Amino acid sequence: MQSVQTWSDRIIHEIESRTGFILEGREITAISLPRCATIGLKMGEPAWASNHPRPRGITHIVQVVRRPEDDAPFVSEAFGDSVSPGISLTPLREWLALSQPHLRAGEMWAVDPFRLASNN
Repeated sequence: MQSVQTWSDRIIHEIESRTGFILEGREITAISLPRCATIGLKMGEPAWASNHPRPRGITHIVQVVRRPEDDAPFVSEAFGDSVSPGISLTPLREWLALSQPHLRAGEMWAVDPFRLASNN
């Protein structure tokens, strides 16, 4: 748990290095994603990210979550001051459609944090 209490880029790196699993860019689809994937995105190069080098330039992460009633996948996403602050919940397929520029540019990576539990 301590390894994922850090910056967004480091969370993706730690999960990848401990599980040996990562999807990159166009490999990421609604079908290929792990059940509760954590997804890192390179969203430009904001000034606040200049505090230290970031693997792959990841500056934002989201989490795939499931609705208990029917197991439908959604993306949980939190924003600070750049957009309307708060947490949004978007159906996975809709979120992936909106994220196509990042997918096509190879600026998105998905890991499976629950593989950490199965590795122990």
